[in-house]
Amino acid sequence: MLDYQFLGMVAVVLAVVTRGSLLPVVVVTAFIGVVTLACETTMRWYRRRHPAPPRRMHRAAAGPSGGELSRWMAAVERILGSPE
Repeated sequence: MLDYQFLGMVAVVLAVVTRGSLLPVVVVTAFIGVVTLACETTMRWYRRRHPAPPRRMHRAAAGPSGGELSRWMAAVERILGSPE
């Protein structure tokens, strides 16, 4: 969708820069509007032709297995039980 606020801002800046000369303001603003519309149209066409792959549901990480948990608990007990 064409952003009219952006084009208005461009027109005001050009009017200030060119000290109110109407022809450059209209031509440059129209050119920027046409380029913006062309880019948006191209983007829509590209997205239609190349759809994004479906997102996979992110699976929650499973807890540690029994053997892994007991190994870590043994290491923690050794650290906590050390005299240092």
